Amino acid sequence: MANPVKIKAVVTEAVHHTGSVASYRFAPQGRVPKFHAGQFLHIALDEYHPDAQWPESRVFSIASAPSARHEELAVTISVKGRFTERIFQTLEKGSECWLKLPYGEFLFPPDRHLTLIAGGVGITPYLSLLKQMLEEKSGQGVALCYGVRSAEYYLFEDLINRCEAELPNFGKTVWCEDGSVPGEKGILNIDAIHSAAPEHSLFYLSGPPAMIRSFKNRLRDLGVEAERICVDDWE
Repeated sequence: MANPVKIKAVVTEAVHHTGSVASYRFAPQGRVPKFHAGQFLHIALDEYHPDAQWPESRVFSIASAPSARHEELAVTISVKGRFTERIFQTLEKGSECWLKLPYGEFLFPPDRHLTLIAGGVGITPYLSLLKQMLEEKSGQGVALCYGVRSAEYYLFEDLINRCEAELPNFGKTVWCEDGSVPGEKGILNIDAIHSAAPEHSLFYLSGPPAMIRSFKNRLRDLGVEAERICVDDWE
C-alpha cells in the first residue's frame, strides 16, 4: 500500500443531489499516490502547513477511478454532523481544501464473484470499482444490490446503467422504499440477496451502521463464513 500523502486540492465541481447529499470533484495540486478501488481519503477545510498539526478532518470513500488520480479525485458526502454540514455549506467550485490519502482495506479481488450491498450513500465505496471495471471492460461477476429511500436518493444511475449495458457479468437490483424507482419496493432484503448470490460469492456491506450490523449477523446465521463478509466500517 502507498504511504498516505497530504495534497492541496481545488474543487472543480460541486453537485448538491439533495438537501443533505453532495458530490465533489477535486483537481489535486500535488502528486497523488496510487490507491485501490474501495479506499478512502481525509478532507480538511482549514489551511495545513507541513510544520503544523493536521487540521480537523473527516474521511470519505474515493469515488474516482484509480487511473484518473492525477487529474481528479472525487467524493460524495452525506450531512451527518457539524463538519459535514460545513463541507456542504462552504465547498463550491474554486474552493481549496486539503486531502490526505490513501487509507483502507475495503478491497475487491479481481478473481471472485462480488455481491455489493449498498444502503443510500453507501454506494460510494463501489464507484471507483465500477469505473475501473468499465475502463478494463471487465468480465468479473458483480451483483450490485442498492437500497434507496426514493428516486431523489438514487445516485449515479447513469454509471450503474452503463455497467449494466457494457459489462457482461454485471447485474443490479434496486430496492426503493416508496416504489419511485423501478425494481423492488421496500427495503433491502438480505435473505433474498443471499439466495440469489452464487456459491462462494464475497459479500460487501456499506451503509448505515445498523444495516451493516444486522446484515452481517444475518449472513453469519445463513452460514456465510466470516472471511466472505467485507464491511466498510471506517466510520
